[in-house]
Amino acid sequence: MAAIDAPATPLELFLITTLFDGGHIAPAVEELRAAGLGDKVDSWISTGENQPLTADELAKALGDSIARIAAIQGLSTDEVAQKAAAALPVTFDALSPEGQVVTE
Repeated sequence: MAAIDAPATPLELFLITTLFDGGHIAPAVEELRAAGLGDKVDSWISTGENQPLTADELAKALGDSIARIAAIQGLSTDEVAQKAAAALPVTFDALSPEGQVVTE
């Protein structure tokens, strides 16, 4: 499992809770799979290597959410997509110990 620095920055926490309603990642897993990112998501929740996610892939999958966060934070959509694309693989990996999605 990849290590993550704690605590996350306020922007990282905001991205995660805004994109995926906080709590656990199961809804996010399904949303990203439905958006065509299943292979990448599966790599993050498995015990193997994490496939990288690009800002463009994330923006295509979650464009409205990315735009909403950017507007709220006063950032560009590119900046939000880049930060989220960097944070999500590590976060999913950390929240799926032993390759199992935590649902509570």
